[in-house]
Amino acid sequence: MQLRFEEVDKQFGQLEVIKGFNAEFSQGELVALVGPSGCGKSTLLHLVAGLENPTAGRVLADGEKIPGPSPRRTLVFQEHALYPWLSLQANVAMALELQGVAKASAFEQAKTWLARVSLDGFEHYYPHQVSGGMRQRTALARAFIASPEVLLLDEPFGALDALTRMALQDVLLDLIKEHQPTVLLVTHDVDEALYLADHVLVFSARPARVLKTFNFTHCEKSHDLTAFAAERTEILRLLGIKTEVGQP
Repeated sequence: MQLRFEEVDKQFGQLEVIKGFNAEFSQGELVALVGPSGCGKSTLLHLVAGLENPTAGRVLADGEKIPGPSPRRTLVFQEHALYPWLSLQANVAMALELQGVAKASAFEQAKTWLARVSLDGFEHYYPHQVSGGMRQRTALARAFIASPEVLLLDEPFGALDALTRMALQDVLLDLIKEHQPTVLLVTHDVDEALYLADHVLVFSARPARVLKTFNFTHCEKSHDLTAFAAERTEILRLLGIKTEVGQP
């Protein structure tokens, strides 16, 4: 699904969050949004999800104005948002049941998806019985089971330890490679943005405007990002982070 922002403004009362935002993202691209807290990154996700409407301008999906929420556009939060009274399998199956899929079929598909994120054998466990990484794997399975055309990720791995985060980044990339959704990722982790994204948009403080776009389409990457040291330094500089001793 192609996404297009045309002169998008967003205000909450007198608070101007986004001003004159223009961008276009193609089917299957992963775009990372990096910037200061409160600059409007998550608001952009909410506009695409249909949870908010722009104050001015248009947000288009495949050339059509987004009228409201749709399972075609799935939002995944930093907090897994699993139902604590449901098993992991039931949580994943819920995404299909809400679309009218019969319970037996939904549960069978949920079992398959849990296996795909390395949670086979944990179908009947409850969220409080498993680790944070396992809960987030469940959230990814729930997101992908409905085959969304757009995946909106709001700091999905921000609360996890470094090793778990890297493992889940690889799981995410494998799923994206197979299913080819258009992905918008909000992250404060510059290394995560460099590793995952085809394009990295660096935003200013509120109201959000793009300071610079970095393009990595078709670049071969690994968790060793040495080859992208210059881009990393530039992104940190744009964000006002010192990278050298004595740097102003």
